[in-house]
Amino acid sequence: MLKFAHEFFKKAGFNMSFIDSFMQMAVLFLLVIVGFLCNRCKLMDEQFDRRLAALIINLTAPFIILASVMGDTLPKREDILPVFVAGTLALLFMVAVSFPVTKLMRLSPEESGVYKFMYVFGNINFIGFPVVGSLFGTEAIFYASVLTIPFNILVFALGVLFITQGKSTTRFNWRILFSPCLTATYLSIIIVFFQIKVPHPIAQCSSLIGSITIPGSLLIIGSTLAGIPVKSMFGSPRIYIMCLIKLLIVPAIIYAIFLISPIDRKYADVLVVLCAMPVASYGTMLCLKHGIETKTMAQGTFMTTLLSVFTIPLLAIML
Repeated sequence: MLKFAHEFFKKAGFNMSFIDSFMQMAVLFLLVIVGFLCNRCKLMDEQFDRRLAALIINLTAPFIILASVMGDTLPKREDILPVFVAGTLALLFMVAVSFPVTKLMRLSPEESGVYKFMYVFGNINFIGFPVVGSLFGTEAIFYASVLTIPFNILVFALGVLFITQGKSTTRFNWRILFSPCLTATYLSIIIVFFQIKVPHPIAQCSSLIGSITIPGSLLIIGSTLAGIPVKSMFGSPRIYIMCLIKLLIVPAIIYAIFLISPIDRKYADVLVVLCAMPVASYGTMLCLKHGIETKTMAQGTFMTTLLSVFTIPLLAIML
């Protein structure tokens, strides 16, 4: 099927960057479908998903971050600050955009907060790592991991305020800054900064454990989507407007800004793709935690995940 799609797009005149990116995204989305089918066949369920997600977040994802800096060629220490600064500014830009856009959409106060969250926060951990790793190589995973520092601070501080409309009594927990993924990021930054060569057995072990992250995370997404009623998956016209703005328009604007800035293209391309990620799966979990209706968030998560199979290859043409 994938070979047929490759030949179809080739004959239709699409360039190789689109075709290659589409094939990569199609492979990743097939894993989501497998997860969906596993849930329907009772091989996966909510309890299994939670335990597997905990394994990925606490073990395999930290190892894929560490493995990204344990190859024969290390990223340069000069890469750290530009990625951190540019990534933080890109996130703040999306925060700024979310306010006027949601106001123009004339949403209720409750929906406005949910839409702001969806505009700003993408699925960097579960989909971002596999996508940039597939498109740009393992070094890009290191860049993505650096972006998780400001991302995690904002998602659990500003993101909660969006969803609860500022009514949350939950105080920011500084232990978030020492979560397994962020701790692995700090260690990887130390490895890069001091150009530490990790012994081969440790590097290979880290790579093997980390390799579970990509298929495991995509299976969980598919299994989670199986719990959404089919009639509720496709959402309202507002969901499609959000998808267009989040997946294409905002990343295109950010890319244009990067083009006139001094940032290196190898950072810009990765950050633009990360800014075009589907809605973060954290959104649904935060809605459940704070007693907010999850239907809109689930619809946004599903539709952006589905449409990203096509929008990310389109961005690849531009990059």
